[in-house]
Amino acid sequence: MEQQLHLIAAALLLGFATVGSGVGNGVLFSKFVEGVSRQPEARGTLLGSAMIGLAFVEAFPAILLALGLMTFFS
Repeated sequence: MEQQLHLIAAALLLGFATVGSGVGNGVLFSKFVEGVSRQPEARGTLLGSAMIGLAFVEAFPAILLALGLMTFFS
């Protein structure tokens, strides 16, 4: 019974990480495209900010992947 709960917890962690990452990337790059369409000369600055934001958004599923694997194998 306890092993089954660990599997469910790991699956939920990985699922939420995937959904959260997808939503975060979608919002981030939709705002990037919106910003570039409003002010095309600021493309380079916006791209740099978007890449930093992407790193933060992608850190979330990496951390949850590690927690999910730790939960799965514990």
